[in-house]
Amino acid sequence: MTQPSEYPPDPTLGQLLAQVCRLAGKRRRLRLERIGLHHAQGMVLFHLWKEDGISQGALAEALQITPATACNTLQRMERGDWIERRRDQEDQRIVRVYLTEKARDLHEDARTSLREFDREMGSALSEAEQATLRQSLLKVRHYLEKVTAGEVEK
Repeated sequence: MTQPSEYPPDPTLGQLLAQVCRLAGKRRRLRLERIGLHHAQGMVLFHLWKEDGISQGALAEALQITPATACNTLQRMERGDWIERRRDQEDQRIVRVYLTEKARDLHEDARTSLREFDREMGSALSEAEQATLRQSLLKVRHYLEKVTAGEVEK
């Protein structure tokens, strides 16, 4: 007797996208853990490596998480010496997030790990298929951002 698959035999587009996202997220998390980062820490650091000193609120928005979730994550990261939070000198209501030396030292390892992850994912597709998938996903993302913003405004 065969074991039933955890996936439906003919998944819908939404189901397939969710499955791929879950599997890709798991691979990405494993890669980050190999260099000593948890998933949420990695996402924060990747954003700070692009924009060190961003406000805590803008960081939460960029990561699409609630300000409370951002605050909890940043508190843990501060205790782990990954980041430092400081009040903005011109507007004391704003808290800015800065990388520590420990986080800066990990940047190249993290970039290498994610480049390898991208190569691994891309190895399943030809260059033309990769370009088509990228274009299609950008189109879907744009659509979802648009309709999601419309729902919020109602």
